[in-house]
Amino acid sequence: MTIASTFSLSSFSKTINRPSITIAAILIGLGLGLMRFPFLQSLRPIGDFYVGLLQICVLPFLLATIPLAVRSALTSQGIGGKGLVRLVICLLATLMLVILVSILVPTVIFDLLPLNQVTTNQIGMLVGVSADQVDIELALHPQISTIASATADAGLLSALPTNIFFALSSNDSMRVIVFAVIFGIGMVVSERQSGVSVFSALKHLQSVCILLFDWFNVIAPIGIVALIAPQVALMGPGIYTILAPFVLVYLAASMLLIVVPLVMISIGLRADPRQVVVKMLKPLAFASATRNTLICAPVALETMKEELKAPALLCDLFVPIGFAVIRFGNMVHFVTATLFIGYLLGRTFGAVDLVMIAAFSVTASFATIGISGLAGLAPLAAVLRPFGLSYELALPLMAIIDPIASMVRAMVNVALNCQIPVLAAGRKSVEVSVAAAAVK
Repeated sequence: MTIASTFSLSSFSKTINRPSITIAAILIGLGLGLMRFPFLQSLRPIGDFYVGLLQICVLPFLLATIPLAVRSALTSQGIGGKGLVRLVICLLATLMLVILVSILVPTVIFDLLPLNQVTTNQIGMLVGVSADQVDIELALHPQISTIASATADAGLLSALPTNIFFALSSNDSMRVIVFAVIFGIGMVVSERQSGVSVFSALKHLQSVCILLFDWFNVIAPIGIVALIAPQVALMGPGIYTILAPFVLVYLAASMLLIVVPLVMISIGLRADPRQVVVKMLKPLAFASATRNTLICAPVALETMKEELKAPALLCDLFVPIGFAVIRFGNMVHFVTATLFIGYLLGRTFGAVDLVMIAAFSVTASFATIGISGLAGLAPLAAVLRPFGLSYELALPLMAIIDPIASMVRAMVNVALNCQIPVLAAGRKSVEVSVAAAAVK
């Protein structure tokens, strides 16, 4: 395949995955499903094939992307040590806010909305159809796997990547993630000591995975129809009843995480909250329209520095890195989706489980960098499977609402990443920035 044809295929993939085409494919899938034609169940193998394609590159992409993200975080330069420390502290505080909201909002709402018998029966039909893709007894009673493997791996050993090749071959995403984080830190330290770097090879591997995602996304509209239509045909209008709790939870958590940063920005900059909302509508609306966080960075920088008079140095440092690497919206999506699938299957989560879900969601969010469409949901498998939850069940449900979810994800990413440099600046830096702007 020539270079020209490769670029042409990638361009075609981006064209075919425009929001309008994606929404059209979802509407076609919903429409066909509601007609409940018998032949629609024969589309399932096509949907399964598309899911399989998306999963081919997930683990290699994690192995490449997480060390690159670690390197970016550990080698950022351009401000003093105190400023960098404040940025890290504010980033961690924001991360804790995201995790707490993502866990507490679903927990409260799902407790207030117990499943009725009709919905439970409908879920049973869904689970039954996916029985060839997942061990249902394990999904409903994951403690079985814990008992079975207790003699082999227990406690912290269950997360220790003692054999990364076995973890890769067995699709053990938890150990792959732990391995990627540990070796990412080690590679940064080694690079500083020896001057030898392998990060260029990792960037190439990341680019290869993104290219493959582009290739696979050429059939995305067909895959979307094949995923959605059989599920809707099986469930009928009842599928909207099943999805309603997730939509409520996800929108409630996301809206809270959009409003809080706007309030914190107004407090940090001592600005009128109404003016902050008005000025931030520009990058937020751009994020909603494009569903792409990274390309919103120039607009967000202009808004923060020129219109809101936020400290320029911290904004210039953090906003591009944050928009490129820190995907708060994806973290919220992965946490709430995992708790939702557990809610459907009657799976309860203890405190340790919730911490693990949060950790897996944070690390899996790095694997969404540079990819779009349903391929961005592929890393969700790395969060679901350690708890015996079915990715094959989750993906068709998530695909139905992804056009709206992707808009909200981008808005959450923009709002929270704009908050961090303002909070890290401190009162004196804000005063200096405002004074400098007044002199100009």
